[in-house]
Parts: sequence; C-alpha cells; structure tokens
Amino acid sequence: MQNIGVNNSRTKQTLLFCLAAMTCCWMSFSSCSKTSAGGSGIPNKPSQPLQLPHGEVLGEMVSASIGAAGGILTSKDGAVTIDIPAGAVTAATTFSVQEVTNVLKGKARSYRLLPGSVNFLKPVKLVYNYGGQVFDGANPDLFFLAYQDKDGYFYSANKTKGDRQRQTLTVSTKHFSDWTFYNQYDLVFPSHSLANGELRLVQGEEATIQLRAIPIEDYNKDDSKMVLPDLSGNLLVQKAIWDYSPKKGTLLTTTPGTALYKAPAHVDKAERTFINVTINGNLGTDNLGNPVQQIQIRQPVVILPDSYFTLTEDGLDIAATSFSGEYTPALGSQLTAQFANGYELTCYVDGGVGSFAYDMAFMPGKANMQLTINAGQAMLVYRPDNCDVSGELFFSPGAFAVKSVARRQGEYFEGEFTVTLFGFEYCETGRKKSLSGKFRFRKVD
Repeated sequence: MQNIGVNNSRTKQTLLFCLAAMTCCWMSFSSCSKTSAGGSGIPNKPSQPLQLPHGEVLGEMVSASIGAAGGILTSKDGAVTIDIPAGAVTAATTFSVQEVTNVLKGKARSYRLLPGSVNFLKPVKLVYNYGGQVFDGANPDLFFLAYQDKDGYFYSANKTKGDRQRQTLTVSTKHFSDWTFYNQYDLVFPSHSLANGELRLVQGEEATIQLRAIPIEDYNKDDSKMVLPDLSGNLLVQKAIWDYSPKKGTLLTTTPGTALYKAPAHVDKAERTFINVTINGNLGTDNLGNPVQQIQIRQPVVILPDSYFTLTEDGLDIAATSFSGEYTPALGSQLTAQFANGYELTCYVDGGVGSFAYDMAFMPGKANMQLTINAGQAMLVYRPDNCDVSGELFFSPGAFAVKSVARRQGEYFEGEFTVTLFGFEYCETGRKKSLSGKFRFRKVD
C-alpha cells in the first residue's frame, strides 16, 4: 500500500467499513458517523460501537512476576514487548502475553495481555514488531494499534507511532486487554481465508472481494471506539478504482466497494495475478503524522491447477511433486506428500470434514503430522511443555481443516492447515518450523 501527501489531518478521515453486528460477518461497506470537511459526501448519522466476541487462545503464554521496580516481558514469538516502568505497580504482579485469534479478520496477529483488571499508576509501553508477518502490498505507515476491552468493544490507539525501519508500532497504555493492529484501509474476503497473505483459488473458482475502511468515533481522543456504520453509502469507497495485472481470469465490480474475481478456467501450474485498488480523497494522516491523499492496495492471488498439495514456509511456496490420500471410516484420512527439497509430509486426521486440533496420532477428533527432511530425523507436532520437567507435552497451535474427503475413486481430498513442527531434539536445539499448506486432489484408485 502506498500513500501520497495532502493537506488534511487524520481527524478528518471518514472512510467506513460495514460489519454485520450480531453475526460477526463482514459485509459490504458504506457510511460513517460524521462528515469530512474535505467533502467526502458521508452523511452525519448515529453510529453503533463495534463489538465482537473475544479471540481463542492460539500460542504459548509467557508470564513473569514484575513488581514496583518494573521490568520487561516479550511474547514467545518475539512480536510483542511490554515495558513496565518503575512505579507502574506497587507490588509483585503477574504479567503475561499470549497469542489469540484475530476476530477483526485482519492479517495481523492478536495478543492477550494480562492482567486485564489493573489500571497501572504509570503508562506501560507496548511495542509490536510486525517483522515476519506477511503484508504484501501494504504500507506499514498506515498500521495502527487497536485493543478490545473486556466487553468486546474495539478501540483504536490513535497515538500509535510507527517505525518502518525497525518494523515496530509503539504506544503507551495504562491497561491491558487483547491487542492487535489494523490497516485503516484493506480488502476482505467473506468466503475465503488468506494463506501467507495470498488469496489462493483453484482454476475456475470465484471470490468476492470487499473494500474495508475502518471508522472511529473521535480521532481527537488517544483511544477512540471503532464503530459499526449503517448501509447508506460511502462515496470514497464507491469511487475506488479496481484493476488487476496480469490479466488472468476476470475482475468485475458488482456493487460499490465490492468486486468479483474469477480465476481462469484452466492452468497447467500455479499462476499469479495482483488485484489493485486505488482510493483518492482526504484520507487523514499516517502513523508518522504525514497527510495522506491516495491509498493503493495490492492483493496477490495465486491460481492453482485442479490437483495440488502446497506448503508455505518463510514466505516461500513449495509444490509437492507427488501426493496421495486414503480414507477409512475407523481411522479417518491419511495423506502423504513428497517435495523436491527433500521434505516428506505425513498427515493423520481422525475424523471426516471439520477443523481438527493437533494431538497424538489416531486420537479421536484430532490431527497429527510428521515431517521428514531428506529421510532424516522427523519433526513432530509436539514437544515437552517444560524441558526441565518430563511428562507433559505441548502441542502445536493452529489446526488442520478438512473440506472434503475422498471415500471413493474420483472424489476429492481438500483442505488447509497451519502448524508448528518441533525437532525431536527440541530441548537441546530449539529447532522448529512454522508451515501452512493447502491441498486438493482426487483419489485415483
């Protein structure tokens, strides 16, 4: 995403998005609660605060007891650091940070910071390092931190300070809750999820794409409620310019702020195109205080052939050279895939269609996975929960989602997964891999 200077402040931003209030589903985007002095054409209308259920726990919790002298705590993945100054609390207090699902449906990771019931005597500095997260085509100068309170209401931290070189977002706060960051302007996909920041479609598949603009009640406040707008119209969204390149498949704008992309009917190998959306107007300021007049959003789309099994690791796609699957009612699905880089992946899912958490192999209603590299030592979905204490196991966050199983010849295995795999010698080396994958192929015999 790219921004160009203009002469209006962020306090005059009035682009909107629309969410279905009680169902938590993203819908088409329209109006706002106040009119911009820049003449965006958005009417003055009452607004309803944005309230969503809290996210579910994903990653490991990191905790520390920090007292009046202060201290620092960092999330397990290194993304979030909280710096508690001396005097923020008067007695030893247990602080913790843990990843949770992002209910805003954005691309950023979300984290639960505790304690949530304490108002600190001095502001605590929160630093979010977004390096390593995938935001192809996004401008990090337009990222702002946001939090969700105990009742599920979302607030924008309008004093967020960005540092593109260090890839950080920083803000001071006197309380904890669920924190993430959001892109003020973004694309959402009501019927599809992104894999490693990409929209992945099978040849001939269609996807609806909606332009989202996030409104806020009062940009003059340090923390301002995000709001749920009505459906009466947003002229800036309506006038957005849609395009795609290279011209593979078709892209049609269907309603204001919404487009339909259809992948080509046939591809011999994975192909790519990029959907580009340009918004012009008085768009406020970025997290460096610079005014913005134009936003350009780019979304990569990968078009896959009819049968495939792909892995993504560190932003790199790896296509399987061969793959197969078998389903039995008693044991569920067993899938295997071999890759040119020496990876061999074996997946076990004890069940049919659904989303499965990771556990030991053949546990009812669970998934398991094993990765062998160059016929060497296997990597597993579990490791010791505490390397100093034997017995308890920690299982990978993420899930193995199965959309269809092939019970007979000609039917499809289809699904996707995210997983962290641990080396057998994890306690000595800390070796692990975070992978995502997607597959669709027919049962041939």
